[in-house]
Amino acid sequence: MQIESTKKINSISDLPKITSLVLPKEFELLPKTSEVFELEFAFYEYKFLTKDEIIRKGAFFKSVDEIPTYHYIICSNNSSLIWEGRSEITKSYFKEGNFSTGYATHGLFPYRGKFHPQLIKGILNILGVQPGDVVLDPMCGSGTLNVEASIIGIDSIGIEKSPFCVLMSKVKYEALKTDSATLSLIIGDMDKNYKALINSKKLLAEFSYHNGFQPEKAITLLAFLDAMGYARRCSKSIDVLFPSVLKRYVGQINSFIQARDKLNLKISNASFEIGDARNLTLADNSIDAIITSPPYSFAIDYAENDRPQLEYLGYNISDLKDEMIGLKGRTRKEKLANYFDDMNKVLAEMHRVLKISKYAVVIIGSNDIQTGGIRLETKVEDMALKHGFVLDQKIVKPIKGIQNKMKDEYILFLRKV
Repeated sequence: MQIESTKKINSISDLPKITSLVLPKEFELLPKTSEVFELEFAFYEYKFLTKDEIIRKGAFFKSVDEIPTYHYIICSNNSSLIWEGRSEITKSYFKEGNFSTGYATHGLFPYRGKFHPQLIKGILNILGVQPGDVVLDPMCGSGTLNVEASIIGIDSIGIEKSPFCVLMSKVKYEALKTDSATLSLIIGDMDKNYKALINSKKLLAEFSYHNGFQPEKAITLLAFLDAMGYARRCSKSIDVLFPSVLKRYVGQINSFIQARDKLNLKISNASFEIGDARNLTLADNSIDAIITSPPYSFAIDYAENDRPQLEYLGYNISDLKDEMIGLKGRTRKEKLANYFDDMNKVLAEMHRVLKISKYAVVIIGSNDIQTGGIRLETKVEDMALKHGFVLDQKIVKPIKGIQNKMKDEYILFLRKV
């Protein structure tokens, strides 16, 4: 058989864009969609979704047949308050991540090591999750999966060991459903609520999700805890920071609800609980999809990172460290042994609660710098196979923000057989 030689091109100006080789011209990608993993996911959405579905829930497209996607409309409506008055690094992060990380309520309390929201939406799309299905994140962190699922009409469950993370997740979710009247109330009561929070922890219960969740007070509480952490990292006092943080929250939430009402989005149900991924209180074969990311504890000490917030909420940091995955142990060897033992239990539970033929997607970092060369993703992959999962796909995603500690994430698509 004769192989035809590659067609010669005389000038670089004759070279086609790579996207034109895989996508018809009526599909326009979002601005700055250039990473390999982004192009992969855009191609998968193009293959898995109809044109109408891409418009309503696609994550990587600006328009189809010149009709703007819902994702583009939501992101284009972002409030500039989210980066005003912040460091140049933070401003750059939010501006660069306008379509990937800083939209909807994800920008409330930007959490270290959190999911890439746009990526989660893409994963939900290519898994074929539909309204009526339930998705789970058994280590939900700041609730990124739950926010994304809720926006595209999928019910979800978030389980997390850290009480602060459960509060944060709940606030971000509830803020999706709030209204302009509530936002006005938040600003109107700002000074009164601040005095209550700064002067007496006894009043904390009024602001907590434990006491019949009140969105206006819970949003104020999260802004207060955000300002508290911010004050720890800079020279400004919480008195100065709190008003600007709260106004930033209100501006961003208001931007989303304007887009939500314009698009007539129905926010689906999400539930949250303080729990343990190693011992889930869920029935066998009850979950339609799992998307989770094990804690990057070898790169980030989450308990220490959240110390001001956890202590304010009344929790003992040492006790939490003894319970959180990746933080147990004195030496690196002990921490690794405990981590893999815990992750083995987590994978067993994920396999138990997942429906047959459905997917558990694990996003895990390659932080071999901290582990002495041991690849976490390889160990987790091997354990998953022993529990009865099949690895159907593995995608590499570069990490921005903590590359001095971790350069890549691996997205493992594990199918229960």
